[in-house]
Amino acid sequence: MADQQSGDKKRSVDFRVDPAKTPILYSESYLISSSENSVVFNFAQPIIGAEHQNIVSRIAMNREQAKQFLKNLNDHIEKYEL
Repeated sequence: MADQQSGDKKRSVDFRVDPAKTPILYSESYLISSSENSVVFNFAQPIIGAEHQNIVSRIAMNREQAKQFLKNLNDHIEKYEL
């Protein structure tokens, strides 16, 4: 479960994943691009024998979501690093 802030109210969100419809994609590299209003994360996999990589997933967020994502990612990594 995750908690989200909405103004002064705190609400709980239940995330559900269907593994058959939502595969985990491994990425060895990423490319980040942005505009005035959004940040786009492109995740890629190398192609053996090729000089390029294929984008396997793209995620776009507004700037505030991206900042919160960065904070949460940093907190998560610090929590689980040995």
